[in-house]
Amino acid sequence: MKLDFAQPLAIHGGPKAKQTPFRPRRRHGEREKQLLNEVIDSDVLFFYLGTKVRELERQFAALYGRRHGIACSSGTAAVHIAVAALELPPGREVITSAITDMGSVTGILYQGLVPVFADVEPDTLNMDPESVRKRITPRTGAILVVHHAGLAADLDALMAIGREAGIPVVEDCAQAYGCRYHGQLVGTRGLLSTFSLNHFKHITCGSGGMVLTDDDRLRYFCSLFLDKCYQREEGIRNPFFLAPNYQMTELQAAVALAQLEKLPEFLEHRIRLGRRLDEHLREIPGVTPQHTPPGCVHSYFLYLFRLDTNRLRCTAEEFAQALQAEGVPAKARLITGGRPVYLYDIFQRRSAFPGSQYPFVSLDTGASRVYRAGDCPVAEAAFSQWLTLDMAENYTETDIDEFALGIGKVAYHYRKAAAA
Repeated sequence: MKLDFAQPLAIHGGPKAKQTPFRPRRRHGEREKQLLNEVIDSDVLFFYLGTKVRELERQFAALYGRRHGIACSSGTAAVHIAVAALELPPGREVITSAITDMGSVTGILYQGLVPVFADVEPDTLNMDPESVRKRITPRTGAILVVHHAGLAADLDALMAIGREAGIPVVEDCAQAYGCRYHGQLVGTRGLLSTFSLNHFKHITCGSGGMVLTDDDRLRYFCSLFLDKCYQREEGIRNPFFLAPNYQMTELQAAVALAQLEKLPEFLEHRIRLGRRLDEHLREIPGVTPQHTPPGCVHSYFLYLFRLDTNRLRCTAEEFAQALQAEGVPAKARLITGGRPVYLYDIFQRRSAFPGSQYPFVSLDTGASRVYRAGDCPVAEAAFSQWLTLDMAENYTETDIDEFALGIGKVAYHYRKAAAA
């Protein structure tokens, strides 16, 4: 399809690229109501006495070919459970991505562990294996791999680093439903893998999470950790370690089960539209879609593209504002508050707990971690170069073509202005 990028920009009085109204987005319907009614009719909402949570765990694990699924209250809880299951002593370090959600690191801190942030690859924004390797020390306890925006990180390299160092690898798949790496679903290779079911993910039950593992002992630990260390399977209520309450309810599980049935359709639609937009953007000088390495399938939780700011001579914010005027819902500064996670106040001030710098600094554990601007230069630069578009099931090919028209128009305008 040939698109006319030379039209005047909407911010200059030209026609908007986005002319077609978005279709209503409705992800929940009769199937969710049916399963919710079954829960209400059963009069049992508590996970241990009901059937829906256990069925969700079974189906989720089967989807990924893993032995065990452990359902919980959120994706953040899932990461916390998985990290806790490693039983690392306080002060040990967990390497993760500089570009991620705070939910990836909250559980690390609560366990008294110290996050160490690896830089990202410039064309994927996923963890750079060489940066991870450089951050391995005798204090390293685990690697938490984040698959960003629906694109697999370099699992071969990252798993190899874990094997060489003798440390476990956990996969954070909150944004990566249906994403594949060399033919394998992401979430099948880590010792544990975690998923989110919050409102913004590929599928949702409002808030919920899942941990997957093949290890029987880890399954048992996870089941204790999410439930105050109550040994319900043995009928024992005598906690022997500190654990929160991260239970999923039968109501959440009912909705999640219905959503799981829709996942293949949702994924097929996102992948088809994401690839269509990739094709368009490859023809637009000055912009580059997120690189999908050979053998990988991107599942487009978000759509990311990079600006050649030297060629366009504009900021990401300026480009995004012009796109918004075109009716294209693009955002600058990515999804983490406009900065890598380690530049949040909690890390800069080392203020996880009131009146203390623990776990970043501790005489007991020997920890002494400082986070500085410049620690991950590729990640820091990304926030001024990359734009984000939501990808949703209600989008059509017409929406995608109009997005491409808007991006092409804005890029054409800035290229022309730069050459003047």
